[in-house]
Amino acid sequence: MTRLQKHFDVIVIGAGPSGMMASLSASEKGASVLLLEKKERPGKKLLLTGHGRCNITNIRIPDNFRETYHENSRFITSSLYAFPPEEVREYFLSLGIPTHEEDDGRIFPDAQKAAAVCDALEKALVERGVVLLTDSPVTSIDKNDSAWSVKTGEETFESRAVILATGGKSFPHTGSEGDGYSLAGSVGHTVTELAPALAPILLSAFYDATMDSRCEDCGAEFTLAGITLPDVGSALLIDGKKKKTARGDLLFTHQGVSGPAAMTLSRELPPSKGKYAEGSVQFVIDMLPDIREEEVEQQLLSAMSENPNRYMKRLLCETFHLQEKAAILVLDGKTMDIRANEVTKETRKTIVRKLKASAFDVGKCTPMDIAYVTRGGVPVKEIDPKTMRSKIAEGLFFAGEVMDIDGISGGYNLQYAWESGRAAGFAAAEAALE
Repeated sequence: MTRLQKHFDVIVIGAGPSGMMASLSASEKGASVLLLEKKERPGKKLLLTGHGRCNITNIRIPDNFRETYHENSRFITSSLYAFPPEEVREYFLSLGIPTHEEDDGRIFPDAQKAAAVCDALEKALVERGVVLLTDSPVTSIDKNDSAWSVKTGEETFESRAVILATGGKSFPHTGSEGDGYSLAGSVGHTVTELAPALAPILLSAFYDATMDSRCEDCGAEFTLAGITLPDVGSALLIDGKKKKTARGDLLFTHQGVSGPAAMTLSRELPPSKGKYAEGSVQFVIDMLPDIREEEVEQQLLSAMSENPNRYMKRLLCETFHLQEKAAILVLDGKTMDIRANEVTKETRKTIVRKLKASAFDVGKCTPMDIAYVTRGGVPVKEIDPKTMRSKIAEGLFFAGEVMDIDGISGGYNLQYAWESGRAAGFAAAEAALE
């Protein structure tokens, strides 16, 4: 049996997207690299991205990164311009993964499978001599003189540089259980408040927040589950005040709403483990975001005048190009099957208001285990943006979601995983070999 090597130039903790990229980048610089992964295989969370198709990056970056990476977007400037989306595409092409552009600038592998991307990265790790150990959760890291000591359950390894690429706390079954926060804290780093981001929003009409279960008696809204409203406006209201708005496709689920618009707003939910007070947090849908309310009313009036005997459900669908089920959002049981000439002025105004602002109570903050991304992490003020080097512990580097950086849906978070992993891998190798 071959004796396991104990000393490496660079040890990378976490074999997700950023960890694999960091390992490959460090090896390019000639460093010996050990990649430690707690799960049975690398890239488990990568396999879930893009609904299993792997939305590798987004070609609209860097033009929009100030808005799409929220309050800490400035931090990513150096790493983004050092490894922009076009170079990411070229890199994956060199690994045998050609890509193509889809709507909103999203870049996918031609194979349309996240597994193909993961397999290509694993193959590259082997070809470049990276030692990958799976089923190896790291229990501690310590700095002794010029060397780092990294302990797993059964082994202790040493290196001159360590890269923390452990991910956040979202989707913990993939290995992202927050280990990196405690490891960073053990050597002097702090961690900001953690919250779910890119998560579905749980609506009281669909979801019993008290029982943590599907609502079986939720009424007409429940029949919306499974339909998509394309390109609608959405807003999150906190205590009656508009917190943030978003626009995009909206998918109704058995527990509430998902899709780009809802997931963008989810990071603004007040952190709380309990049920929100009734009416305190609301998700509002504008089904006609390009038309002002007065124009909506005028169009509805005209349609009702021209078609007095048309049933309201059919009239709404024809006038505003709505799906049949979507009419449930604006019509109650009484108005669903009445004719246009039977609608009162008060009812008409209610319909218009609901077309422009259908409000649903949010039941509770989305649990972290069903969020795609974690908001919060190691503060960026404690990290050098060019090298991902720790400003607190010499020889420690960071990559990916363990840092307080998160982006919107559409390839933005994977782009940051690649670029931060690239920067950390290069810098860690240079530090270890100098």
